[in-house]
Amino acid sequence: MPNIYHILITFCFCFYCTNTFAQKNETYDNFNEQLNIARKNKDFKKLADTYASFAQFEEESRRNYERSFEYLSRALEYYKVVKDTLSIRNTEFDIARHLIENGMYGDAFDAFEELKLYFTAVDDKKKMSEVELQLFKIYFEKLDIKKAKASLDLVSKYLNEIDNQPLRIRYLIERIKYFQFSQEYENALNLANICIEESIIADKTLDHATCLALRGNLSLIKSQDTLAINDYLNALSYLNEIPYSKNRLEIYENLAVAYKKLEDYQSAYIYRLKYAKLQDSILNENRVIAVNNVTYKFETRQKNTENELLKKEKAFAQESNQQKNRALTVLIIALAGLLFGIYYIIRFYREKINTATIIEEQNNKINEQKINELQDKMQINSMQSMIQGQEIERERIAKDLHDSLGGLLSTIKLQVDNIRNKESNINMLPAFKNATSLIDTAVSEVRTISQNLQPGALSRLGLIPALKDLLNRYDSEQGPEIIFQHFDIPTDIDQTISLSIYRIIQEILNNAIKHANANEILLQLNQEADEIIIHIEDDGIGFNVKGNYKSMGLKNIKSRVNYMKGTIEIDSRLNEGTSYLIHLNIKEHL
Repeated sequence: MPNIYHILITFCFCFYCTNTFAQKNETYDNFNEQLNIARKNKDFKKLADTYASFAQFEEESRRNYERSFEYLSRALEYYKVVKDTLSIRNTEFDIARHLIENGMYGDAFDAFEELKLYFTAVDDKKKMSEVELQLFKIYFEKLDIKKAKASLDLVSKYLNEIDNQPLRIRYLIERIKYFQFSQEYENALNLANICIEESIIADKTLDHATCLALRGNLSLIKSQDTLAINDYLNALSYLNEIPYSKNRLEIYENLAVAYKKLEDYQSAYIYRLKYAKLQDSILNENRVIAVNNVTYKFETRQKNTENELLKKEKAFAQESNQQKNRALTVLIIALAGLLFGIYYIIRFYREKINTATIIEEQNNKINEQKINELQDKMQINSMQSMIQGQEIERERIAKDLHDSLGGLLSTIKLQVDNIRNKESNINMLPAFKNATSLIDTAVSEVRTISQNLQPGALSRLGLIPALKDLLNRYDSEQGPEIIFQHFDIPTDIDQTISLSIYRIIQEILNNAIKHANANEILLQLNQEADEIIIHIEDDGIGFNVKGNYKSMGLKNIKSRVNYMKGTIEIDSRLNEGTSYLIHLNIKEHL
């Protein structure tokens, strides 16, 4: 039976979708009414302001950045019509901010450089400061620390000439992040204290929470865990009313780390659960946004279809009138009829040639599609043969190690034990003790290598016990903490599928432990419909996903995912960790 928790989550999600959809219809009815009035009056300034207002609404209230970006683009077009230069630049500024949010740093940089020239020319120091803060984010994201510092220094210079406390608080927040990255913790801590005081004076609760959280991060870095916890809890008191807050999500995670360092495992577990719950809520909210986008696109497509039908009807009516006029002309003027007849004959042959061309193009596309399908099938077969060959070779090597080298080492150990039993004094020799210890280590290493090459627990006990056995082998005082969660995984999964899943997880865990130096790893395995979903996160050093690596580990993972007709998404940032989300289609292999 399905878990009651999952049923409640599904019910709440459906109810929220329905309620959100109803509110959306009401809001957008008002929106369309304002737009229709503005269009009727040909008030382009009103049209632009309406689109800009609803862009802000979509961003702040719904967090729907795609729709917000679309409305800003429309507002920009109408501002250009009325030649409202200041509104044009402000709208371009908001569009550039969205580009940063979507990771389009190159386009955002070009836009801000152009805005920088404009606001410098009009000597608008407030806007110049805001532009430099955005440029700092781009440089900081690209780790161009020298230019990032230069932007912050410019903002500091402008703030000395203008009095804008909210802007100063935002500057302090970014400067704290810069000092933290540069490991100038004392400077960062001093600015964090100033930021907290100024945010209280300005009554900026969200900024106040951000400053508290930043000071908590610094205390956590300096192992002042109790101070960090106090700041995090104070920050949460301002963020608890804000749904789907990513800042709150980060604080939950840091609280779990701080309590764990204080060995308060119960509190650490509570905040780890809160972190997981909020993460699920954010995921569900993103799903709601996706549903709303689909609904909006469907409505837009339906309206476009109706418009196309009206155009076709109008075109058909016009064509009918033209035919009547031509028929009347033919009756009146015979020569004109003859000319029209010749015209239609030429047109007929043109259409016939065009039809033949279209058919030929379609046949070519069909042939190309068949070739691509055949190539995909050949590639899958080649990949299958390669994977099967790897597993056969692994099994052969494992058996050789176990039967040959393992047996030989066991025989040597027995002979050494016989010598020990016959010569009791030999145990006192350090060289003999060292030799027996090395033999025991060799036997253990052969057994471990054999298990890694061919996991016997997989064929005997199934996927989940085999994974638990694998995790037990990683368990050591120097090793990372591995959290394993699995939901609704059937026990009768095909051996080939189980082996592929086992190899994928084994390769990712090896990368996280050997290369990423992870201290904590979260492994989640669950089934949805015909898919097995693997979610692995670590807090390691991360890596550049787009980089070229000589190691075969990542290539082997992607090859096995492609063989399973699945998808893989890798999100990794330097010094922040790595996340793998893998969807594997098991229906194709049942």
